[in-house]
Amino acid sequence: MTAKPTTPTASFPVRRMDFSFSQGQKFWFAGDPFLSHFMNNLSSLFPYGEKFFVDSVRAVREKVSEPQLKKDISAFIGQEAMHSKEHAAYNDYAAEHDIDLETLELRIKVLLEWVTKITTKKQRLAATCALEHFTATMAEQLLQREDLTTQMNDPKLYQLWMWHAIEENEHKAVCYDVYQKVYGGYFTRVGMMAISTVVFFSVIGWFQLHLLRKDGQLLNWRSWGKGLKMLFGPRNGFLTKLIPSYLDYYRPGFHPFDHDSKALEQRWRQRLGFN
Repeated sequence: MTAKPTTPTASFPVRRMDFSFSQGQKFWFAGDPFLSHFMNNLSSLFPYGEKFFVDSVRAVREKVSEPQLKKDISAFIGQEAMHSKEHAAYNDYAAEHDIDLETLELRIKVLLEWVTKITTKKQRLAATCALEHFTATMAEQLLQREDLTTQMNDPKLYQLWMWHAIEENEHKAVCYDVYQKVYGGYFTRVGMMAISTVVFFSVIGWFQLHLLRKDGQLLNWRSWGKGLKMLFGPRNGFLTKLIPSYLDYYRPGFHPFDHDSKALEQRWRQRLGFN
């Protein structure tokens, strides 16, 4: 008697979330304009940014034959769709406090439509791998840094960001594995990381100035000082501490799972009551 082959299940689940963000504090991160708008800034990237990720993978999905990877692609698409949905709902909080995130989201939409027109499928998938590495490493640090997360004063926004951080690490290898299976190639992978880095930080800087100016906080030097220290402090700066993981991406034998976050993810799943 021969055993029937088992159908693989996805390596991670798709969680159906339904957040409501009305009636929250305006400066919900440490009561600080710069830090709160930095997180608002990041949120504005996700509705159309994650659609770009999904489209990049869908464009080559039929070339993947491995059953496990195919299941993980489906789960990746499901998770990213939920992220886009919930970060769009984030706009309810923003609108309540006259923070115009929708305009920033539309700028991302226009930018990514232009990128789609001038790049190949391989380049878009490589850019997605690069940006997924950014989101995963930023998310991993967020899960590690309770000195930062305990400053999130709004419980709903806190749960949103921690849920998102868990899932970014759960699916961090999917796009990379698809790229390696379908195309491979070191130079396109790292070249698109270099280009994506310049674009990513240019957009972040532009949007941060826009949000602070619109909110009348552009000359709030105390808030600037606090925010820049949090991001770029030489020992514990949020962005400063990303540098080793960022540089590791340029290593020829790199794989996202070289940075093992499984125990960290499990600890946070238990903490937030997720499966």
